[in-house]
Amino acid sequence: MSEFFEKHRKKVFFFVLFFLVSTLSFGLGYITAREFTRTPIVITNNE
Repeated sequence: MSEFFEKHRKKVFFFVLFFLVSTLSFGLGYITAREFTRTPIVITNNE
């Protein structure tokens, strides 16, 4: 197992880095979307 990591250290590093960045961006997008999905204020004209 450790031979695999020694051989493919660069690929494993980039995979872990890609996974962390994509997870972080998804989480931030999810949190941001939750804040902006509140019920909008509707103003009606009573004439």
